[in-house]
Amino acid sequence: MTLRRRPFAGTLATYVLFGLTGLFLLWALVAGARWAMNFQESVTLPNGMQLGREFNWNRHGRWDLVATNGRTRLARDIEFVCFNDRYVFVDTYERAFTGLYDAEADSSVPVDYSDAMDVSGLSKPGEGCDGYYTGWVGPGLLLDDGRPPFVPPCAWRNVDNETLRDRAWFERPCAPGPWPPER
Repeated sequence: MTLRRRPFAGTLATYVLFGLTGLFLLWALVAGARWAMNFQESVTLPNGMQLGREFNWNRHGRWDLVATNGRTRLARDIEFVCFNDRYVFVDTYERAFTGLYDAEADSSVPVDYSDAMDVSGLSKPGEGCDGYYTGWVGPGLLLDDGRPPFVPPCAWRNVDNETLRDRAWFERPCAPGPWPPER
């Protein structure tokens, strides 16, 4: 007696397996694309320099400062920024990049912190920053499509500083209410 193999049963299982594998691969492709899109975020500062989020083999990525040409990386792994129409002072996780950057020269300015604040006009006596914000702001809070609480507080907008030329910057999203937020 010869055993006959049912050709349809093996073929059906193969099609189901390939179908499930295809669905999984499609899901992985879509999920990977969404994850990668998180690293395409950037914001252009009033002085033309850009803060861009970069892939960094961790789930959060990092923020870098890019020159006005949009290509030259000046500082990496930025934690906080203070900026006006010409200068950006960045505080970075990699201390070698912490310092003052000049948008007109598209380079760093080799001075220490106190000289940097004097040279740039970013120093406000008794406060942290005299740029577009009166406090040091994390780059992720400056995105164009930000919503509270992931935006700088409205109270930090430095509208009283009349030397700042890009007045439209003050129309960007901000978090109303007291700062820090009440719990």
